[in-house]
Amino acid sequence: MQGVAIAHLNAAVSAALKAYYDFRHSTVEDALRPISAYGKGDTLGMDSGPEITICGELSRYDEGAVIVTEEIGSRGMRIGETFRPNEPETFRTVFISDPTDRSNQLKAFLSGFPREKRIRDILGDSTALSLWEEKFAGPASITGATSAISCIRRGTPIFSVIVNYLTQELAVACAAGNKILKLPDDRPELIDLRYICTNGSPITFPGIDGDTASMRRCVTFLGDAGKIGYLENFRDSGWIDEKDIPTFIHYDKPGGPSRILYLSSIQPRSKPVGFILANGEKISEWIHWLPFIQFARSQTDESQPALIMYEVFQERPWTKEGVLMSTHPDYSIFREYQSKLYLDTSWLLRMSNPSRLRSTLIVAPYDNRWAVRASSQSGYRPIRL
Repeated sequence: MQGVAIAHLNAAVSAALKAYYDFRHSTVEDALRPISAYGKGDTLGMDSGPEITICGELSRYDEGAVIVTEEIGSRGMRIGETFRPNEPETFRTVFISDPTDRSNQLKAFLSGFPREKRIRDILGDSTALSLWEEKFAGPASITGATSAISCIRRGTPIFSVIVNYLTQELAVACAAGNKILKLPDDRPELIDLRYICTNGSPITFPGIDGDTASMRRCVTFLGDAGKIGYLENFRDSGWIDEKDIPTFIHYDKPGGPSRILYLSSIQPRSKPVGFILANGEKISEWIHWLPFIQFARSQTDESQPALIMYEVFQERPWTKEGVLMSTHPDYSIFREYQSKLYLDTSWLLRMSNPSRLRSTLIVAPYDNRWAVRASSQSGYRPIRL
């Protein structure tokens, strides 16, 4: 890895861990307190606290970077800033964060404990994981509430950092490898890329291995009560008939950043998942998948990637908040430059709130013949960064 990429990664790890350890030292009351300053009716302390810490730490590290999160939209944009499209080497560095994912589940989980109890005493309890999995599915290493940061530099995603609140694990994807690390109880300042590479375990993506019965088994978000559009977008994407959803949907309320891990060695081999889908969801839900996809290699052929991704579009796409849920290549954030695809952050940052950008993306093991065939027959383009 280049020195600048290592420095950016270490800064993101430090920011994510400071937010995580601060959260662990807070109380249930702190976590569940409504926060009105953001102007959103559903923002709680467990949303705003990690976000404030992450944005503050990254801003101190690089005041020239742009930081995108759902609550604040973007920070670091310059008034009157101009862009040079189709020149990735001129693009600003962009950090995109989902400070607290699966907050609805975390809220429900914490609501069962006394308000004065500290989060660290709850998550450190031996029954916490089993209680979480009983309520919100397992394994908790995938389904647990998380905090995530990814970095896009010169139009290319260079790393993802995901902290799992429940299992107290750190997952990192970068050019040095995809790793997962059990976090120590203290001394987070010791954890950097070198520490992760030395003490972490590899995250591998083993493939579907000819299991045709599992190739169509999917994990995607179909919406909570009152969230119109997700089921409709999924239905019109044509992946699975609505009547077959109970048969082929493995889980319909997954987290965003950690969803990629359903395709990894962390997912029990007795319950293989054939593909995951970003179902017209915001960029902070799926951007963290891209480094895992980019740096995962086939276990049987190092020359091949372990994962493939296609961008899904529809002739008459659904919208949410005025934003397309599935985009034609002409309107996509994925642009071609000198025969290579990149993330057009110059276009992204023209949006008044970049965190609202949405896409429909399918990710599958490289050997999932059904996914490749269905995507190719529909004319969806493969996304290889």
